[in-house]
Amino acid sequence: MRCPPVWSSISSRILVALLLMLFPLLLVQLWYHRDTLDDLRRQVLAFQAQDLTFGRSSEEVKRMPFVWGQSTFYYTLYTPEGTLLWYAPHGGRPRRFKDSLLREGYASGKWFSHYAGREVSAAVELVDGNILMVSKKDDRERKALDELLDSRTLKGAVFASVGGVVALGIMFFLLRWTTLPLRRVVCMARKIGPSHPDRRIPVEELPRELHELAKATNEAMDRLCAACEREKNFVSHAAHQLRTPLSVTVLLLEEGKKSGRLEWELIDSQIRQMERMVFQLGRLSRSDRGTEFTNRSMPHFNVSRHARECAAALLPLFEKQGRTLAADLEDGLFCRTMEAGHLHEILGNLLENALMHGKGTVLLKGFRRDGFIVLDVSDEGEGVPEAERERVFDRFCKADPNSEGSGLGLSIARTIARNGQGDLFVYSTYPCIFRLEIPFTIY
Repeated sequence: MRCPPVWSSISSRILVALLLMLFPLLLVQLWYHRDTLDDLRRQVLAFQAQDLTFGRSSEEVKRMPFVWGQSTFYYTLYTPEGTLLWYAPHGGRPRRFKDSLLREGYASGKWFSHYAGREVSAAVELVDGNILMVSKKDDRERKALDELLDSRTLKGAVFASVGGVVALGIMFFLLRWTTLPLRRVVCMARKIGPSHPDRRIPVEELPRELHELAKATNEAMDRLCAACEREKNFVSHAAHQLRTPLSVTVLLLEEGKKSGRLEWELIDSQIRQMERMVFQLGRLSRSDRGTEFTNRSMPHFNVSRHARECAAALLPLFEKQGRTLAADLEDGLFCRTMEAGHLHEILGNLLENALMHGKGTVLLKGFRRDGFIVLDVSDEGEGVPEAERERVFDRFCKADPNSEGSGLGLSIARTIARNGQGDLFVYSTYPCIFRLEIPFTIY
C-alpha cells in the first residue's frame, strides 16, 4: 500500500511550516554566537587599553611596554583626522585606523559587530587628542570566551530541546483542537446515505471558515438526492408504462395459443409501442447526460430551411386529417449550438402534438429577437390550462391516458433545447403557443 505524502495532511503542513520558521532562528542564533564572541574580545581589549594609556600623551605612549603579562601589544598612533604619526616597530606594519571603534565605545548599543579576525583592535583617545590603535593576538582570551559561550549555548540547547518537545506537544494539541470541526464534518457527512437521505451538515454548529464548505456540501447532497429521486421515479414510470403493452402482448399470445389463431396486428402494434417507448427512454437518458452536445463547435445550419423541411415532411399527415399547417419563417436564421437533427426532433414533436391534441390551423412561426431564434408552434384548440404549463413537460405526462404516446416527447424536446443553450416552454395557454428559443449565430 502506497503511503500518502507528508503534505497530504493539513496538520503536517502546519508543523512543517513551523519547523521551517524555526530554522532561520537557529541560523540567527549561530550568528549571534560569533557576534557576541567578537564583542567580548573587543571589550576585554578596550579595558586593557584604557588601563595602559590612562593619563598618557602621545610622547609617553611611545615609551609604553610592548609586553604586558603574557600578551604582546601593537601600537599605532593617528591624528583625529586619521593621519599616521607613529607605529611600534616590533609590529612590522601600522594597524589600520578604525575611528568607528572609538565612537562605538564598548559596543553596548550595536546591533551587529564587525568581524574581528585573529587579531583584535581597540581605539583609545589620548589626553592630547590623538588616537591610539591598540591591537593584540588574543588567542588565550578567544579560546576561553569561546569555551564559555559554547557551554552556555549547550545548556541553552538542552533547555531549548526540552522546551521544543513541549512546544511540539502543545502545537499538536492545538492542531487537533483546530481541526476538530473538520473531523466533525467528516463524521456528519458519513451519516448521510440511502437510509438517511434527508440528513445535512448543520452549518450553524461550525466555525465561520467552514460555513461555505458545509453549504456547498449540503447543496451538492440536495442535487444528488433530487437526481436520485428523479431516477427512481423514472424507473418506476418506465416500468409502469411498459407493463401495459407487455401484459397485453402476453395475453394475446396466450389466447392465440389456446385458439390457434394469433391477432398479429394487435401484437405488432403493442410491440411497436414498446419499441418506441424503449427508444425514447434511451433518447431521454442520452439527453439528460448531454452526451450529444460534447462538441460545442458545431457547424452552422440554416434554421429557416430545416424548419420548413420539417413542416413539409408532416404536411401529408395534416392533409389526411383535413387540417391546415402554415409556416411563417424569417430568412437568415442560423445556429451552431445544436445539430439540424435536434431541431427536427423538437419541431416534429411539437407539430405532432398540435395535430393530435389541437384544433384548427397549426402555425409554425420563426423570427429573431434579442440574440435568439424564436420558433412558435400554435393552434386554435382549447389550449393548456394555466396550472398545467410546467406539468406537460414532466416525464410520462399524457393529455389522454389512453393515447398511444409515451408521455416523453415534450420532456425529451425540452432537455435537447436546454442542452443546446436554449429553452422550450409554454408561451401562451390560450391560444396555445409552445415557444422554442435557441441562440442566434452570425453566419
